[in-house]
Amino acid sequence: MKITNKILSICFVTMMAITQTSCNKFLDKDPLGQITEDEFFNSETNANAAVMGAYRSMMNSFSYGQSTIIVPEFSAVHVRHSAVYPEYETFASHEVQAINPWTSNMWQALYATINAANNIIDEVPNMDDSMISAERKDYFIGEAKFIRALQYFFLVRAFERVPLKLKATKEGDDLNTPQATKEETYSQIIKDLTESIALLPTENPYTGDESRGRASNWGAKALLAKVYLYQASFTNDYKKAADLANEVIQAGGYSLVSDFSTIWTTQNTNESIFELQFDDQATNPLASVANDNPSVLFFAKDSTVLDLYENADKRKNFTIKKGSNDNYFMGKFPNFSPASQNVSVIRLAELYLIHAEAKARVDNRVSQAAYASLKMVQDRAGITKPISTYNGLASFITAVQEEKERELMFEGETWFDFVRTKLALKKYKTLTKAEYMIYPIPTAQISLGGGLTQNPGY
Repeated sequence: MKITNKILSICFVTMMAITQTSCNKFLDKDPLGQITEDEFFNSETNANAAVMGAYRSMMNSFSYGQSTIIVPEFSAVHVRHSAVYPEYETFASHEVQAINPWTSNMWQALYATINAANNIIDEVPNMDDSMISAERKDYFIGEAKFIRALQYFFLVRAFERVPLKLKATKEGDDLNTPQATKEETYSQIIKDLTESIALLPTENPYTGDESRGRASNWGAKALLAKVYLYQASFTNDYKKAADLANEVIQAGGYSLVSDFSTIWTTQNTNESIFELQFDDQATNPLASVANDNPSVLFFAKDSTVLDLYENADKRKNFTIKKGSNDNYFMGKFPNFSPASQNVSVIRLAELYLIHAEAKARVDNRVSQAAYASLKMVQDRAGITKPISTYNGLASFITAVQEEKERELMFEGETWFDFVRTKLALKKYKTLTKAEYMIYPIPTAQISLGGGLTQNPGY
């Protein structure tokens, strides 16, 4: 199924009517041009529906409901497909082609969400004060900027040079948008998140599960700390990542849960900072096909993934499950019948690991502060190593990344994290060129005539 740029111009309208995560369905419908933005953004209720539609758009199978998690996990050689489809296996062998349908699907889905966020950012400020309070305007715009930043963060890590669309696409608009440099895209992501932090109150206005499922001040800070870590790979400024990660750890009100498995078996724990909310009606497309059942499509790769963990590691037996026919399964999707499994987008353990690396780089040594953050994650896993284990800064940074791989297994992070430091070139024998650490620009997008050019090496 393909999403045309023309359809992107009306995604915000159709998103308002979504009642299930199957966002793919509305993408097949004809443009509803008779409904204008002015006619829709005419009440706080409708504006809130627009925001919820933007969140829901991330839950389809081409976005955080499946592809943006599972595709990087193929690149990290953590998973396999039941049918050994070449479209997936080329990610694992690092031979992705520009005609690969999954890169195209992800591109289109992420830009659909960006357009939904752009509509909110464009239209909510123009709403009359009689329709909506200034406070709610700030909430909704702040959430939309967080959502937009999250999509661009995936796009820039996956494709590097991507168009920066910062205004909603309307029917009849010129669709040509130049590809931005990665520096420009990171600058925009940081601008969006900085503005989101300013707009969202430190005291979360939402309660219960909703507080984890909607962008918050602390959620924007956590994501920004992660963005700063990635940006530092070319600016070498790690202080921002270290300081902001530490602020979230110290003042955000989050805490590591004692039982690692409960992050997924109970969901929305106090460790969760931002978590996409699936339920019995809005089901998780990946969870429904990632367990030991007749519908399974995605498996853990094999025992080599299990071997990344020490026997004493408390995460091991939950993360990778041995099942029928000697297959291994991803344990982080236990709620699959119905597939109500939430997706943890960012959680506190990752902030500890961000701080551990960034602080060590700032201190230019394995400082006690950097080690203490790594130790927090290792303590829970039951595999704490003394500080003397690390004989230098480089070995400590690699150790933090490898800890992050074990901690965030099947959460879509390892591939991008290894690419960030070029550790990927050492980890994967089939990755023979640095150019292949970036996915190709989808041929389908280049063929639309918007002026896109292909990434080097493809």
